[in-house]
Amino acid sequence: MSMSLTPLQWVLAGVALAVFWAAAWYWFRTGLRYVIGQSSLRVVFGKTTVRRVPFEEIRRIRKPRGGLPWRWTENWRNGFFDSHRVLILERKTGWFPWFVITPSRRYEFRAQLRDAMARHGVQAEDDGAADDQE
Repeated sequence: MSMSLTPLQWVLAGVALAVFWAAAWYWFRTGLRYVIGQSSLRVVFGKTTVRRVPFEEIRRIRKPRGGLPWRWTENWRNGFFDSHRVLILERKTGWFPWFVITPSRRYEFRAQLRDAMARHGVQAEDDGAADDQE
């Protein structure tokens, strides 16, 4: 006796899987935090560091201007409808030259990152002075 699913059961299973995947994706994406450490910027989920970018690897800190080739970014955004919070870290090395984050207070976070990098002895180009006036 062969047990096979009806078309309706296949559709329901697909919908359940899609809902589960969307909920997991939402939970993961909204659970990301950015932590400025002694020598690196860390992307943290819960208590686990999921990505680390050493200060020496950061060439430039900026906000997006115009179009950005999003397919060449390493995207670590932590929200939805957050285009007003985007910060781009241009990296010196790696497959993806741009590292995209969305801290809740973009200018404050950029200043803290710049200060931590200076304490570590690393200088990055920063378009910040002109952006802070806007």
